Amino acid sequence: MTTPSLTRRPRFSRLVASTLTLSCVVLGSLSDSKSSIAEDGRVAVQKIAVEDSTDQLSKQAIAELGLDEPNVIQQMSATSPVDAFSTKDSFAPLMDAKGTASNQNKQHATPPVADHPLGWALAFAESHAEHIRKNVSDYSCKLIKRERIDGELQTPQIMELAVRVEKDDEQGNVSPLSVFLQYQSPRTLRDRRVLYIDGENEGKARVRKGGGALSYLVLSIDPHGRQAKEQSNYPITDIGFDKIINRLIELMEADMQLDPSGDVTEVTYFRNAKVLGRSATHFQIVHPSKEGGFGFHRANAYIDDELHVPIRLEVYDWPESADDQPELMEEYTYADLKLNVGLADASFAPERLKGKLTGPIALTESELKVSPNVIAKD
Repeated sequence: MTTPSLTRRPRFSRLVASTLTLSCVVLGSLSDSKSSIAEDGRVAVQKIAVEDSTDQLSKQAIAELGLDEPNVIQQMSATSPVDAFSTKDSFAPLMDAKGTASNQNKQHATPPVADHPLGWALAFAESHAEHIRKNVSDYSCKLIKRERIDGELQTPQIMELAVRVEKDDEQGNVSPLSVFLQYQSPRTLRDRRVLYIDGENEGKARVRKGGGALSYLVLSIDPHGRQAKEQSNYPITDIGFDKIINRLIELMEADMQLDPSGDVTEVTYFRNAKVLGRSATHFQIVHPSKEGGFGFHRANAYIDDELHVPIRLEVYDWPESADDQPELMEEYTYADLKLNVGLADASFAPERLKGKLTGPIALTESELKVSPNVIAKD
């Protein structure tokens, strides 16, 4: 990818992606990209190459989301973090004029190193972590992911998600992490449903098989067990933007220890990036060589400028030779993302694993008042 100026450097490790993975579930993403620079200076990134040409469901879903259009992702390059993120920008309330986290009571006490390539990005992430912790209670979205598992890049997986994050109320009551999702594609996973509520079912996820034969079977799967790891790089217990952003912070802090001088970390900042039409801040992190113990060659992270949560992540391995392209390891895109929709307990009812779903994946209290019988139908 051609990247204009400002090369400084963070680190996302494969685990960064991991986390941003969305944690996704029990059971990865899109493919390499081509770029071109238009007359207005924007960089148009073309996605997606679906490797499994026989999977019409994946192709159809990707087309419906618009991810096969040439201008899905656009970005304007910036010459410095200050230019990229002035106090007039949409995230200004999260940062002070010096580009440091505005909240003085951050969970992570390590101060950003001003002259390290990752210093500004770390402060940016810390401010967003505090914002997410305080302001995000639930969300619904469509997740498009592809992961490389055991060396093989998987067919794109597209699923709808309803997530309620763990929260404490003023009375000290805790609402546990709750997740319900349904696969739309590929064909072999279509209508697979996964239900996970922290502290229930002996810590296991309930999984309706979906796909072809015996699709109605419901099994209990250990999120950290062999079956889960064969289908996904990350367990469903890691889901949630709060965990994603905190893991990102931990990785950057560890990276700064691996590379205290910043000599083998390059970071490019982009402003006004567009992901499926939404404005985002884009960080590109590049490690030119494997020296230093880093886990990836290049990573791209996009943080939504309005919602202040990650909406896209790409991670690439080093190319085998100078003439080869970097190898895609993971890619995740959050489409139709809605925060704090007021998810009802019925969104996470075990009955939703049975029969035919008649309502949306994310059920809200207001929807249930209108249609109290939308949970599931035998």
